[in-house]
Amino acid sequence: MDDDVMRGEIFAAPLLAVGLLPALGGGAGLGTTFRATDVSIALEARMFTSLADTFAEGVLVHASLAMPALSVCGHRGLLSVCAVFDAGELQITSDPGIIIQSRRPWVSSIGLRLGGDWRFSERMALRGFAELHAHYSRPSVWVNNKETWQVPPVSGVVGVGLVLPLGRL
Repeated sequence: MDDDVMRGEIFAAPLLAVGLLPALGGGAGLGTTFRATDVSIALEARMFTSLADTFAEGVLVHASLAMPALSVCGHRGLLSVCAVFDAGELQITSDPGIIIQSRRPWVSSIGLRLGGDWRFSERMALRGFAELHAHYSRPSVWVNNKETWQVPPVSGVVGVGLVLPLGRL
């Protein structure tokens, strides 16, 4: 990569989240990155849904979460280390007639991402990453006025997706 040249890229990745929802979460991320030599900044839209409904007080509960994420990364060769900031509102659904709600529904965190790229052509690369997030806002799920689950202090996200370079900006 040429020095002092700003480059853009778009990326899309399926995601797997542990600890972010009451059950294992699956989802997708779509974003754009602006990179100059060995530093980049990315903006991403993430959507998660619980892959299985969970029982809380005998009630099936389904959770979903949409959140923007901002990351600032340092790159060394094909490897990267990033600080990730994200926030979103936890949505809970269940059977009608059941009093279910999320209290303090906004989840926000700061995380550390370790990632690597595998460029298999001039126009496409594969990017894999793992993130560990510390939550400073921790929503909880209440069923019939009883707390049944709360976002833990730490969660994880992994993903593998495609990266398409946009060229010089």
